[in-house]
Amino acid sequence: MESWEGRWPLVGRQSHLDSFRGELSAGHVRGWLVCGPAGAGKTRLTEEFLALAAADKRRTVKAVASRAAAQVPLGAIAHILPAGVDMTDPVQGFRAVAQTLAEASRPTVVLVDDLHLLDNSSAALLGQLLDSETIVLIGTARTGGQRSDVVEGLLQRGDHIRRTDLAHMVRDEVEELLQRVLKGPVSRHALHSLLSASDGNPLFLRELVLGAIAQGNLTLDRGVWDTSKEPLPVTPHLRDLIAGRIASSSPATRPLLETLACCRTLSLFDATQLADRVDLEHLERSGIVEISVQGARVSVTLAHPLYAEVIAADTPALRRYDIALRQAERVEAHGLRRRDDALHVASWLLAATGTAEPGLLLRAATIAMNSNDNEQAIELLSAVKADQHTCESRVLLGRALMHTGRLDQAEVVLAEADAQARDDSEKIIAATTRCTNLFWSDPDPAPAVAVCAAARATLSDQAAAQQLRLMEGAMLTVGGSPVPGLRILDDLPDTPPEDALDVWLATISAKTLGLTFVGRVERARALAEEARAAHEAVGEGRLLPHPVMQVAPLALSLMEQGRIGQAREVCLAAADGLRDTHAPVARQFLAYESGRAEWLAGRPVSARRWYAEGVATARAYRLDRVTRLHLSGLMACAALVGDVDAAASLVSDYEAVGTSGGLAGEESLGVAWLHAARGELSRARDLLHEAADTAKDTGHLVSEALILTDIARLGDAKAVRERMTELSAQGDGALTAARARFVAALADKDPQRLMACSEELDSMGAGLLAAESAAEAANAWRRKGDTRKVTAATSRATRLADRCEGARTPILSGIVGAAEPLTGREQEIALLAASGKTSKAISQHLTLSVRTVDNHLQRIYLKLGVRSRTDLAAALRYESASGQP
Repeated sequence: MESWEGRWPLVGRQSHLDSFRGELSAGHVRGWLVCGPAGAGKTRLTEEFLALAAADKRRTVKAVASRAAAQVPLGAIAHILPAGVDMTDPVQGFRAVAQTLAEASRPTVVLVDDLHLLDNSSAALLGQLLDSETIVLIGTARTGGQRSDVVEGLLQRGDHIRRTDLAHMVRDEVEELLQRVLKGPVSRHALHSLLSASDGNPLFLRELVLGAIAQGNLTLDRGVWDTSKEPLPVTPHLRDLIAGRIASSSPATRPLLETLACCRTLSLFDATQLADRVDLEHLERSGIVEISVQGARVSVTLAHPLYAEVIAADTPALRRYDIALRQAERVEAHGLRRRDDALHVASWLLAATGTAEPGLLLRAATIAMNSNDNEQAIELLSAVKADQHTCESRVLLGRALMHTGRLDQAEVVLAEADAQARDDSEKIIAATTRCTNLFWSDPDPAPAVAVCAAARATLSDQAAAQQLRLMEGAMLTVGGSPVPGLRILDDLPDTPPEDALDVWLATISAKTLGLTFVGRVERARALAEEARAAHEAVGEGRLLPHPVMQVAPLALSLMEQGRIGQAREVCLAAADGLRDTHAPVARQFLAYESGRAEWLAGRPVSARRWYAEGVATARAYRLDRVTRLHLSGLMACAALVGDVDAAASLVSDYEAVGTSGGLAGEESLGVAWLHAARGELSRARDLLHEAADTAKDTGHLVSEALILTDIARLGDAKAVRERMTELSAQGDGALTAARARFVAALADKDPQRLMACSEELDSMGAGLLAAESAAEAANAWRRKGDTRKVTAATSRATRLADRCEGARTPILSGIVGAAEPLTGREQEIALLAASGKTSKAISQHLTLSVRTVDNHLQRIYLKLGVRSRTDLAAALRYESASGQP
């Protein structure tokens, strides 16, 4: 805890530091004013400014203004005034202060924190010292409150004063800060939770992290930091900071603030019934509330998510109940005209009375589900009495429970809905929801298929029965039998029918996955695009699958098309869409596809973070359907970066969970790469041969191709070459075809083809395979005695491997770093030549003969494997971009 509670690093402010350093040295700027909301890091940045000034051998002093100090003239800066100076005579006093400070060789650098609270006497003295160039002034000022005459007066001094406005941190900055503080990767889920709760406020972020670690809500799990519970705990210090800020508002606004804390959102009309417009405007200027306009509706909310928690905690329980009841009555009196009114009223009534009319609860839960707020839907529907539940309300409750990972509870509710269903429509929706829940509960798809078959036998309409038959096909396809499953799904139309949209959306994702499994990648991608567009067109939440369930099949098809970078982008965008949604099933499913995309890209550290997040989600919500795949990925990533102990520690967990069904055979990759990391290559290959047979027997063509490629990478390309050629012919996936060419070139030890494969694989985003292909080309050319080509291939392999986050494979272990480095003189000449200078110009610049320069250039070309200055420039540009010397 000591390292986390200490001073945190400064992130995202380097440009400000560089600007200050340069401007201070040049002497053109005499004052810097750093402005921003509370907690944005103003004090932290200006203290770094002061440290830079001290490092520049300047005298520095610091003062802190406050309302208390402002009651005494010069109270804030009294400690920096020379002893014995009489300030009762302002003219003589200023002269004495200026004379003392002028004794330094350069102007004294003065930092005043909270400059906007400075008293007028102090402000006047500092202004005079600034104008006389006796001091350089650095100040911080909080934005959002009333205007400060001190700040306005400082800014009116023109170009000699530099103003810097600090905003809250964005996601990438928060992620960098967390990784530096915690000294390890942070799960996407934890990142979203912390970013959302802190709103990018560095001070709030720090306190949330400390509180979460102290209470065990932020833990290091399998090498990745993740959050286990929400909301994140608020530390006493953070609570005091927020309470202090809220206390600065007028007491007359308390009823409004308490109502916003309990009800979250109010219309502008309702807000003005609780506080007058002047006070409301002051709250907005102070950054305590926000007023937003959406169409014709103007809404008022608290400006930060933590404000509601702090205000509600300070509001007596009885008053909270009164507020909720009064607000419910007020909105209900207007007739629930707006879309979310039913949701708000039902929630407020539950908070106030613990109950509401069943029809209102169902209507509200439907709205909550359409907003992907499954937790709220569960809360609302759980308030319906058992004898008042309908089949529809039970199905809705079962869906919400399923989406939040409470699969056992969902099965109880959905079994009741199944038994309660009367007509064909109710039987279909109950059976499809129940079989989906069973699929996630049990690695064996048989129970899910049985539910559909039993319900199908009771239907009177043949078209309705066909919908359940399609669900059976979907369960088989993603449950490990894509070939027979796809035969059933051949009857599924490519476009969604209006009368069976739920079933189509539930089964189309299975069909697109199955098509990719069997190598029909082009068809799969086109269908996945159609499915995603259809789902987005009708909205999200209540529909059987979460919309992200359409993204994962699309990402998988993009990977196998050789568009790995695009697959990664699709997954990242979808993960961002899940950040405010409690949907662990969707999160775990997406985490696997995200991890697989990073693995194929040759980024084991990034992949490891996704796999760890998937495992953590599975553990928290008992979701074991794809856990074995996640654990396998975790092992493989750890082994690939040399963390053998971590990989080995996962074996028992891996063996304790059942098979995932889909992507058969890929579950063996983790153990195989663990063997490889230990040097047991033959054991790794034997295990992968067994996995390849499993993939072949179940029709998982793309998985078989991946596994066979790894057998080739681990030293037995000849054994899998023929089968890889067959797989390339059977499917249309570009990545499988590229792998087949790589394996064939590897088996033939053909350096020319290996270099071509390296370029092709790199263009597809498969960076690690591209590096290995170049490394094998170097080995082949070494056997032929072509030194120049050895160097070129080695240089390429090294550069590509440097992108792969420390990944090391048997192929790379003997080649990375083998290229002879440039000497200091050669580096200098190479950079000059790459910039376009002639040998003569270089000789004159370095006081060398032209012949010496040319000799150096020949050695440089040989070391880098290039033939011309154009090639040299390209090589050096890459080295610079990758951070190499």
